[in-house]
Amino acid sequence: MPLSGLIGSFFAANRRASRRVAVALRIPSDKPFWQAFERAAGQRLRDLPPGATVLDLGGGRRCVYAGALESAAPLRMVAVDVAPGELALNTDVSETRVANVAEQLPFEDASVDLVLSRALLEHIDGIPAAVANMARVMRPGARTLHFVPCRYSLFGLAARLVPFGPLLALLHKVKPETRGQVEFEVFYDHCHPDAMGNVFKQAGFREVSVSVCWAQPGYFESVFPLFLVTSAYERLVARLGIRRLAAYMIVSAVR
Repeated sequence: MPLSGLIGSFFAANRRASRRVAVALRIPSDKPFWQAFERAAGQRLRDLPPGATVLDLGGGRRCVYAGALESAAPLRMVAVDVAPGELALNTDVSETRVANVAEQLPFEDASVDLVLSRALLEHIDGIPAAVANMARVMRPGARTLHFVPCRYSLFGLAARLVPFGPLLALLHKVKPETRGQVEFEVFYDHCHPDAMGNVFKQAGFREVSVSVCWAQPGYFESVFPLFLVTSAYERLVARLGIRRLAAYMIVSAVR
């Protein structure tokens, strides 16, 4: 067997061991938290009246809310992304716009009914400006919902301490399914619960809530010993309720 095959088999065996232990020891997964966001986003879409305008920030090549749109009223769904090549592949939405949310959003004041993003804000260099731009284009009473990986998660610390190129290559090696999904540079600006909540409040949003999750097994289960150590760490910080060390957060607010 070639070396690449041996390496792949090694990581696959480690993943199987990690997953068996996770079931046996009831180690928390982050999947329910992702699913909670998807349910909340779907409900926000279904609550909108026909013709409402929705921004999918970081929409890229596909709309992750496409399934929810099938059960919602006809909506104007606009994918916004900095990468025109990615947007050119997106056939799920009615419109696309190339824009950097931290610089500008090409929409009129008070013209948007819902703003969504999933795993985008950690890539934004200038979160206060981005949130201010969202506030400008949203109607009074409009809602916004964001799923955000956190600055002080274990994977967030690694992404900021290790050169991004080698780290990305390593991630693709141990988790091949991340190719084409985890490609863009991260900044993690204001990406911890207190800071993000304060930014939204300072931009004039109300009913700001930030829920958190500490589980982050997917990044470590390919190396079984590391998975055991990080799982123990996650359980400890979750039990202590240290929100600053959360892995993910869901930010919800009303304009």
